[in-house]
Amino acid sequence: MKHKGTVKALLCTAGAVTAGLTAATAVAFRAAVPRRDRTEEEWDRYLDGKKWHAHAEEIRREIAWFRRQETEEVSIRSKDGLRLRGTYLEAPNARACMLLCHGFRSWALLDFSLVLRLFYENGCSVLLIDQRAHNRSEGKYIGYGILERYDCQQWAWFLHAKLGGRLPIFLEGVSMGAATVMMASELPLPKSVVGVIADCGYSSPWDELRHCMKRWYHLPAFPVLHLLDLSCKVAAGYSLRDVSSAQALSHSRLPVLFIHGGGDDFVPADMTAENYAAAMGEKRQVIIEGAAHALSYVTDRKRCTEEVLSFINTYAEGYHGA
Repeated sequence: MKHKGTVKALLCTAGAVTAGLTAATAVAFRAAVPRRDRTEEEWDRYLDGKKWHAHAEEIRREIAWFRRQETEEVSIRSKDGLRLRGTYLEAPNARACMLLCHGFRSWALLDFSLVLRLFYENGCSVLLIDQRAHNRSEGKYIGYGILERYDCQQWAWFLHAKLGGRLPIFLEGVSMGAATVMMASELPLPKSVVGVIADCGYSSPWDELRHCMKRWYHLPAFPVLHLLDLSCKVAAGYSLRDVSSAQALSHSRLPVLFIHGGGDDFVPADMTAENYAAAMGEKRQVIIEGAAHALSYVTDRKRCTEEVLSFINTYAEGYHGA
């Protein structure tokens, strides 16, 4: 009887642990994978939060400036049949075009609001895309760049055709958007794609979620991350280990400008160091001391502006059409 009682207690404990892990995985999956639907009003209130508060009014002014311009609404079909949407702004006497990929559960017009006029006034047209499962684009699940890299590739070919190969194209992304453009860099791209700008991108979805689980959710990587990975495979059709930014860069010869905030506790700057080490093309790494996640530009605007424009000038000048 004592033995049976012990077994029963162990089974109860195992059941409780399993239930707890299942619940934790479900919470993590809901937080990490599905889409977020924010209205414009909700995004506007978000600007008054702690992260953006000091820059909220400037961001609103720049968003208003962009909306006054004559833009074109464009769309493509993803390889898996989703309608993806973007907004194109052509600069006068354009000499380059920027394909801009926003971050996880974010919005391109927010993430790039403070650099859009800079690009425009320096002869760079811009294409702001809504990543899959964000804003106006279709899709149920976010893919951490694993799915989005193919969308980025499709957008690059769309731009190449739209521009007739006349202008050089730069792929630029912030956070998950940076991972997207880095992962896309190893795919077959048009010759008009001449460079990549990666701002605070992670080395791999697996490593980023492991970091976030430990720091924000206080959950162990094993077995929670493994269960989350299984959930991604079943629900969204991909594994968190399918591809990494570092792996993709090791197969690419595209020049890359890496930017990261030294005070980033969401995507540690060590991840950019790993990506930089893996990159096989020409490369430059810029660390902005004290800058939090995705805030390098507002922390040291002068240096970031100089680095980005220098990168564009260097690789746009050598382009003669494709």
